[in-house]
Amino acid sequence: MVAGRIALFMLVTGATSAAAWETSAPGSWVGLEVEVGGRTAPLYTSADGNKYYVEARKGRDYALRLINRRGERVAVELTVDGLNVISGERNKPGADRMYVLGPYESTEIRGWRTSLEEVRQFTFVDEQASYATRAGKANGKMGWIEMAVYRERDRPQAYIEKRRSRPYHGAEEPAAPAWEGEGDAQRPREAPEARADSAESARDEAASSAKARRGAGAAPAPSFPGTGWGDRMQDSVRLVEFTAERKPIETLTVRYEYRSALYALGVLPNPRSRLDQRERGEYGFAQPPRW
Repeated sequence: MVAGRIALFMLVTGATSAAAWETSAPGSWVGLEVEVGGRTAPLYTSADGNKYYVEARKGRDYALRLINRRGERVAVELTVDGLNVISGERNKPGADRMYVLGPYESTEIRGWRTSLEEVRQFTFVDEQASYATRAGKANGKMGWIEMAVYRERDRPQAYIEKRRSRPYHGAEEPAAPAWEGEGDAQRPREAPEARADSAESARDEAASSAKARRGAGAAPAPSFPGTGWGDRMQDSVRLVEFTAERKPIETLTVRYEYRSALYALGVLPNPRSRLDQRERGEYGFAQPPRW
């Protein structure tokens, strides 16, 4: 196995066609979706269309779905909070440890890889409780999900391939962090379920903020999300052969933030802003009295 040329590959079993996802997942070579609580989350685009945003739901597990849209095998390097999701190390220039998809295959990446058999689930937590922060690896890309897609060169090297789930009888899991984590313009049309989730999220966040203000007598400092070290999950892989080209053929970034921050960034229009309602020609509705 050659250092810096490791990748992971999902078996055909359980893979789906890219066509079912093509209309919703950004990416021309490999589509990327974020699934929160088992459902595909809406992605919002920046005004220039160069960046995507997703709402972080505190305490919820999430997964990254990759969809290969091409008729060739590709390697995908994923980083979350600036850390490679396989090695847990800060991202380096060039191809690093990667997952590999066969032609037109798709798969889910559900957590930080701890062995050839298991991962620790991605979960939304406050930044100070994130894996990156608590492992002493916090950096300037907290809240970033980044994807780099590489084509294959002629001569293969070692990478990892997913295999069918089976009981784990291998070596012990590598040492985990000592803290052992707990288990603007354009908007896509949201399904009723997504709108309900968003409303629930906004209510929960508002209630939490109000409770904190009553308890402390002052507005609390804003919190920002990070990705935690979640529950252990079986997720088997195996070493195979792949040599990546020197430069990626495609890169894509998704930023995740709590809903209040998406309002502040202007990614989402604030539903409580009467001026915004007037601009869009919508009715306003009465809010509960303050006293």
